[in-house]
Amino acid sequence: MGSPGFYQMLTDNSMIELKAPCEGIKYKQGAEVYPQDTFMDMAYLVVEGILKIYRTASNGKQYIVRLAKEGDLIGYHSIVANEAEATACKSLTSCVLCPVSASALKNAIENDRELAIAVLKLSCFELKEAQNAMIELSQINVRGRLAGLLVKLQQLFNLEHGDEVPVKLSRHDMSVWIGTTKESVSRLMTEFRQNQLIDTGNNNLRILNAAELDRISKYC
Repeated sequence: MGSPGFYQMLTDNSMIELKAPCEGIKYKQGAEVYPQDTFMDMAYLVVEGILKIYRTASNGKQYIVRLAKEGDLIGYHSIVANEAEATACKSLTSCVLCPVSASALKNAIENDRELAIAVLKLSCFELKEAQNAMIELSQINVRGRLAGLLVKLQQLFNLEHGDEVPVKLSRHDMSVWIGTTKESVSRLMTEFRQNQLIDTGNNNLRILNAAELDRISKYC
């Protein structure tokens, strides 16, 4: 299931000052928004663009936790929990982010019940996604995990049959996300393409049979 956009969880009367247009900060593709293990002095509302939320282990291996898109709130865990942000954030496309100061976010959570519930729901969703990822790594083979990733991309961007996935994930990014090698991802993507589950023409990814990919993700 796709991430519940933070904007969509708020009513029109809830936290208008956070939802109102602000002078966004522009980031080029590949720019670091914030590093991991940082105490944040502001969170960000994603106005446009796609970003990856990830963590780098002590051995230098990177683990992608999730993607963030328009309407998402990122970098808020540090502010809410008063501890360092466990993940880092980098833009996968050109992005525009609206900064929300730590004091403004804390004050909003304390004084706006709907926003506080929205933050709680968002945190619970992200925790569930992290738990599901751990289960997938331990119980589902690589073929199933890659199929599941493709289904997640379709759901994340609410794609119809044959729509182009709006972000170009490299084979390396995919392998990092599902805990395998780039070579395994390339081999399986070729298999999925030959079975007409996906299309990768012109270096663009399209999901052609989400139902079958979902079946593979659950029974492999």
